[in-house]
Amino acid sequence: MNQNFKFTLLTCILLAIIGASACIGEEKDGTAKGAGSRENLQELVVGISSDISNWYLDKFADGDARFVWAQVYETLVRLDSDLNITPGLAESWETPDNGTTWIFHLRKNVTFHDGTPFNADSVVFSYSEKAYVRQAVLKPIKSVEAFDPYTVKFVLAKPMPLPFYLTHVAWPVMGPGCLDKEGNFVKPVGTGPFKFGTQTKDQEIVLTRNDAYWGNKSLLDKIIFKVIPDASTRVMALENGELDMIIKVPEYDVKRLEAEDGIQVHRKLTTFTDFLQFNCDKNPFNDTKIRQSVAYAIDTEALVNEVLDGIGEPAGGRPYSPVMMYSDPNLKTYTQDLDKAKALLKEAGWNDSDGDRIVEKDGSPLNITLLVSKGVWAARHTPMAQVVQENLREIGMDVEIQVLDEGAINKLESTGDFGMILRTGYFVWGPYPKHFFVHHSMSPYSHYHNETYDQLVNAADTTVDTQKQEELYHSLQTFVIEEVPAFYLVHEEKVVATGPSVKGYVISSEDPWLNLSGVYLEKE
Repeated sequence: MNQNFKFTLLTCILLAIIGASACIGEEKDGTAKGAGSRENLQELVVGISSDISNWYLDKFADGDARFVWAQVYETLVRLDSDLNITPGLAESWETPDNGTTWIFHLRKNVTFHDGTPFNADSVVFSYSEKAYVRQAVLKPIKSVEAFDPYTVKFVLAKPMPLPFYLTHVAWPVMGPGCLDKEGNFVKPVGTGPFKFGTQTKDQEIVLTRNDAYWGNKSLLDKIIFKVIPDASTRVMALENGELDMIIKVPEYDVKRLEAEDGIQVHRKLTTFTDFLQFNCDKNPFNDTKIRQSVAYAIDTEALVNEVLDGIGEPAGGRPYSPVMMYSDPNLKTYTQDLDKAKALLKEAGWNDSDGDRIVEKDGSPLNITLLVSKGVWAARHTPMAQVVQENLREIGMDVEIQVLDEGAINKLESTGDFGMILRTGYFVWGPYPKHFFVHHSMSPYSHYHNETYDQLVNAADTTVDTQKQEELYHSLQTFVIEEVPAFYLVHEEKVVATGPSVKGYVISSEDPWLNLSGVYLEKE
């Protein structure tokens, strides 16, 4: 009896010790996987200005969506940080007939986030007639065909430099698994370095690392994009340590942030240019002399130095950024000359006959409306518009600034009830100067109709001969300087700010694009 009791007691003690050891082991594991791992967790928190309203190929990814799409989706052709074209999901490509047919040879051993293989069928799926890019940009595509599992042929109705078009992350390759059996969108499925995790409307998007990524795997475990519409609030959140990175830093905050310990401000001339688009279909801007007068009146150097705190480069009418293909370094641009501006108005029949400092013609004063969007560019465009207003007042133009939402601007634009619109970008992706199409008679955004201009644009965009392209695009730049369908104000700088723990970030001229390759966190 005693022996049994002792045996039972020893057994209980032994089990208790084992149990306690197990608990301690669990506790230690919990510490290692909990607090310890949280210290080492590579979790980048990025502040963006707008949420993502669409993840599928049938609509354009607007606002800051493309910064997030760039982590999840990939394109056939890519660009490096200086806008040089490089292989993406396609390793190589060629055209056997000077741009009417393009054959892409696809990268092998690549899988989508759902484990399905990337192949020619997925490219055909991504560039079907349902795709936004086929409806809006690549209308000349007649067919997209799978030659074999890793070869795709694009057949076009006319020659085009197609690889440059396919660099834009707004029309990437998507996995067919993003749709259910009924064809309804379920979730984002790409090949990128990060996979879609969760999205909380107007708050945050969470992405997790794709450990099966075909390229160099990210050093980050997770990215959390915080939606913070107000630019000043984003800056404060970076300074307080709530964010590790912010995109679209306001120009007026750059110098202060550059002076702060631990914060790095990354700047690079980008592909975007701010411009005044004229309504050339109506008086007074149907007269070239009036448009030229505006060009001579505006001081684009003052816009950069006084309004934008030296961030950006004065355009002086140059139609697109110097970082882009075929930008003419010898192009003669505008500098402010108020006497010349006033003389052009006088030649066009506008005079200040009543001494009120506003010129008139046939009894009507020169009153102009300038439309400015309330959107993400308002922080820079509103003060720029005010300087334009002051400059034009000096030569006798009375400018009324109307700051409106995009819907209201679209209505006024469709009815032609405006004089000028302050814009940025438009048909800008990568280095290719497709932007000239904005003033083409067939463009939905055009308010200028000139047969010679249309012919030049068509010729430039239907050749793959780089020497001919350069000659044509140089001619177009000169044409825009002389005819002024729009007056170009500032070549923008892309500005990204990072906190003290962020290492390895390299800014790119491509915009909107966020390259996080090589980025990691080093916390104290």
